Amino acid sequence: MRKNNFDIVRLALAAIVVFVHCYDLSLAPRLVFFVHYLNAHIAVEGFFAISGFLIFASYDRCSSIWEYTQNRAWRILPGYWLSTLFCLAIAFSMHSFHVGKFLIANLTFATFLQPNIPGVFTNNPENDAMNGALWTIKIELMFYVAVPFIAWVCRRINRDVVLWSLFALSVIFRTVYASHEKLVIQLPGQLSFFMIGAIVYYHLAWFKRHGLWLMAGAAACYGVYLYTDWFFLRPFAIAGLTMGACHLLPHFEGPTKFGDFSYGTYILHYPIIQLVVATGFF
Repeated sequence: MRKNNFDIVRLALAAIVVFVHCYDLSLAPRLVFFVHYLNAHIAVEGFFAISGFLIFASYDRCSSIWEYTQNRAWRILPGYWLSTLFCLAIAFSMHSFHVGKFLIANLTFATFLQPNIPGVFTNNPENDAMNGALWTIKIELMFYVAVPFIAWVCRRINRDVVLWSLFALSVIFRTVYASHEKLVIQLPGQLSFFMIGAIVYYHLAWFKRHGLWLMAGAAACYGVYLYTDWFFLRPFAIAGLTMGACHLLPHFEGPTKFGDFSYGTYILHYPIIQLVVATGFF
């Protein structure tokens, strides 16, 4: 079976987020050139498209809900807990011990309730959040929970009708609430990218047969989206190009031949950057 590029694409998307956050959190003018053409939101949307493919594949491979739950827990929790411990270590090193609310918010995946620890990063130019990247982990966890229910409905109703309906409802939500910037990036606003990934998974052979044309169409969709700002084109563009890079481009491992570093990079980079900014490095 032909190898894919999931690991290297995920690492590239994580690197984009890191570079953008280096500028966003430091506001260092020298970094403007490097991040001018990078977009962290697009990188995250690419992550969600990959998740749609891989999580449905994981669910189908599992013989029970318990096995699926274990696999998903081992995927997300160790790194998440490590990032929480790392943030606590930073706080303690700065002699800030009022961590109760932060710890509770993190352990319940409600980081938006207490993103900061009093006395830590208070002089950083952008914000004092300990790990502002964790908002996506909450969405990822909700995807994990939703997939068994979606798969159950798909077995009772036409699968493609279910998946495309969820895609359409997500696009409608994103369009109706477009003025609410913080709302539309939550669920169900991100579900459209996830659904494209799932649709590619269930039609992978067809996608590979017509992939080059589909990638060209995705690139055209992105160009039209930039000109018109019609959101419904964006999931086709971002998810289509991401899936194409994973399945159609020549296989390339690079540093991922030593392992998949994308999740660790993503979940730990924010507090590291905040710490570096606090030291005055930038």
